[in-house]
Amino acid sequence: MSASSAMPDWRVEKIRPQGVPQPEEWHPAGSGSFNNVGHQTWSSSRVAWCKATISPKPAAPPPVSYDEVVQGLSQVVRTYELPGRMRLEDVVEVFNDIWECEQGF
Repeated sequence: MSASSAMPDWRVEKIRPQGVPQPEEWHPAGSGSFNNVGHQTWSSSRVAWCKATISPKPAAPPPVSYDEVVQGLSQVVRTYELPGRMRLEDVVEVFNDIWECEQGF
C-alpha cells in the first residue's frame, strides 16, 4: 500500500472516537457551504452550561463565643480548633483584635 492510498475503512473507524462528526456531516459533497459542527456543538454545550441552577443558600453558621475564640487563638501553642463554622467577617474581626492587642494599640 502506497503512502498516497487511502486508509482502510476498518482502521478509520477504530481511530475516530464515537460522537465525532463524519466528514460528510460538516462538509457535504457538492453542497458548496460549510456546516460548522464544532460551533454548533460549542453553542449547545454553552446553552446547557449557562442554564440557571437554583441551589439553596446554606444556612448561616451558628454564633460562637467571641471570648472563647480569642482566648483559643491567642495561645502560644497553636493547637486550637474553632468550635464550628464562622462567618468570614467574624474571623477577620477576631484576628484584627488579637493583632491590635499584640501591637499594643
